[in-house]
Amino acid sequence: MQHTSSQADTRIYQVVHDVFRLATNRLVDASEKLEPSALQPVLGPYWNFYAGVLHHHHHNEDDSVFPALLAVRPDMAEFIETLEDDHRQLIQTMDVVDSAIAAFEQQPDASHQKALWDALVGVRDMFFPHLDAEDENILPAIAQSIPPKEWERLDKAALKSIPREYLPRAVGALDEVIQKLPKQEQPPPPPPPIRLMLSLSWRKKWSIWVRPLVVDRPESPKAFAAGG
Repeated sequence: MQHTSSQADTRIYQVVHDVFRLATNRLVDASEKLEPSALQPVLGPYWNFYAGVLHHHHHNEDDSVFPALLAVRPDMAEFIETLEDDHRQLIQTMDVVDSAIAAFEQQPDASHQKALWDALVGVRDMFFPHLDAEDENILPAIAQSIPPKEWERLDKAALKSIPREYLPRAVGALDEVIQKLPKQEQPPPPPPPIRLMLSLSWRKKWSIWVRPLVVDRPESPKAFAAGG
């Protein structure tokens, strides 16, 4: 993604979307390929983190990003309404995963694991087209229409609003994707306190925490698409 100083810098927004693609693929792959005994202890905590951060991201879009964009691009109102409707539908799809995880944890056998995989595929199949639509329409509109300083303020506010319980892992997940990008595509670094914590412990702790869910899918940014 190219960025010029005269445009709002949406590189971190793109990274956030790629983090969700990677995390969703990991959930789908792990639920398909791991043995139940390996999957049972790790899937619930990872899903709870994923769902919490995703709900936060969508609340931020609905309450901050989309209103800011509509203020300068009222012509996008109908399209943004479809995205907000996607958010509401996705909550229902994620509720199915909640139920499937609860059932699998009670009885971690092949049939419950298959139901869990089906539910996660349902999330992926609804979520990825939504992400693609935002990448193709929302990110360019932000870059072209929202003043860079205003977008920088919104970016900083979004980071500060991440619930404290999710912050170390959210930053670790972002860092994992950023480190795989070419230098010119990497967003600006986070504030110094976060950079310090990332280098001291958050990066290592994230790697250790997510490792049990990583199967054999290639995890470069080019592999984020479903089935990539």
